[in-house]
Amino acid sequence: MNTVKTLLSLYLLLAVILAQFFSAYFFSKGRASYRKAFSALVMCISVYLFGYLMIINSSNLQEMIFWNGIQYLGLPFISVLWLTVALLYTRTIYSLKIRMALLLYAVPVLTFFIRLTNPWHHLFYTAWGMREYYGNVSLYMERGPWYYINITYTILCLLLTVIVYFIGCLKNKAGYTKSHFLIFFFASLLPLIGITMILLFFDEWSIDYSALIMPVSLLIISYGILKHDFLEIRTLAREAIFENNLAGMVVLGPGNRIVDYNKAAEQFFAAMNIVLSNNPIERVLKQQPKLLEIFQSDSGRDFSMIIDGEERYFEIDVVPLGDFQDRSQRMLKSIRDVTEEKKMQEKLKFLATTDSLSGLYNRAEFMSLAKREFAWAQTNNEDLALLIMDLDNFKVINDTFGHAAGDEAIREIGNIIKTSFRKTDIAGRIGGEEFAVVLKNASLEEAKLVAEKFRETVATRKVFYGKQEISLTVSIGVAAMHDDVNDIEDILKKADDALYRAKAMGRNRVAT
Repeated sequence: MNTVKTLLSLYLLLAVILAQFFSAYFFSKGRASYRKAFSALVMCISVYLFGYLMIINSSNLQEMIFWNGIQYLGLPFISVLWLTVALLYTRTIYSLKIRMALLLYAVPVLTFFIRLTNPWHHLFYTAWGMREYYGNVSLYMERGPWYYINITYTILCLLLTVIVYFIGCLKNKAGYTKSHFLIFFFASLLPLIGITMILLFFDEWSIDYSALIMPVSLLIISYGILKHDFLEIRTLAREAIFENNLAGMVVLGPGNRIVDYNKAAEQFFAAMNIVLSNNPIERVLKQQPKLLEIFQSDSGRDFSMIIDGEERYFEIDVVPLGDFQDRSQRMLKSIRDVTEEKKMQEKLKFLATTDSLSGLYNRAEFMSLAKREFAWAQTNNEDLALLIMDLDNFKVINDTFGHAAGDEAIREIGNIIKTSFRKTDIAGRIGGEEFAVVLKNASLEEAKLVAEKFRETVATRKVFYGKQEISLTVSIGVAAMHDDVNDIEDILKKADDALYRAKAMGRNRVAT
């Protein structure tokens, strides 16, 4: 029997999840009154089913009584909301007036408060108990007078619901078909069967048959929603997925004729002074050959254009429609603005490859680019030189003026490097106060001249930190590619040896 209990709990849990989904969905789409009423109905059903789920998994009487009370937060309103949905959807009434609402909801509201205060008067349930059947326990209640008033009203509301749908079908209200009627009829009939079984068999088994049958009603309604466009789900789906999608969407039919498009697509083409119409794409995009080529292609492409002075980037994807073999004839083109994503990717790339303090390449990126340039120069028999520079007396600056002053000195050297070398050269910070520059197409002598000029530039600069004036100098080691060099590491070692000699000679020197 534990297996039965587990299966029953899983069944009820799935029903609660299904009910919550439909309730939330239709509440978000609640423009029409019947959608709001339907959302409230399904929410009440989910509360009722959740309460019963907890009852069958409770181990003592007090817990069961508590969860029975939770059930009655939604249970009194289920039948009257079912009737309200029927009245509004079949347009028997067009809105729920205050007077009618008071008439319809008086008994459910009274039931809600009478059940809530039942311990004071016992009008709803006169006694509680636990019964065991096949190894499981269930909640047993002795009914009071108001219970029978409520159950009678519940049956009346469900009967009226069936009648309303039947009359709506006969009069063809709201465009009903026979299949519509059958779905709504059975969905409304099943709770009636459950209530009848409670009245006839509850004393024997203490089982809430209505709670067991209600999920089946939800499944039938779900079938109606998906199959017969109940509550205009297809219109809502198109609105949410197609019309209001932030991505532009263009549907191309046979002959690449534009069959349909959404607002976002209209705005995308309006930025290029193109008006969409139900014409072949060749005619619509005749002034945009690059974009025309993308739309004629059966694969995704990227596209960019200037909008309001800013370059925007778009990702244009294709989804074949219908027969895959005939995909060139029918396809959906989606246009997604990926400008912010591209900016974020560039920002992440910058953070991953750039030293934040100096603004130059970090060691990993510098080495990667330097290796690539070495391989290119070796393959094409071109010159390549490398400078390694060390900021002189950096420890003294940190110890004398503080680490913040040292950071400012690093920033200043980074700025000087960025303005002193060619854009084609590769510069990076490869250590604490150590920098390196790869000079393309430069011989050893040329590199030495460039290094000397850079050394002089640094020597004339001052760093102002607070009221302090800090002088800067650099020592530079220079090396170039020649016959006994096998890789970039060899050049780095030779430049590093030259740097050591420059420091040994008293710093603020260039050595090769």
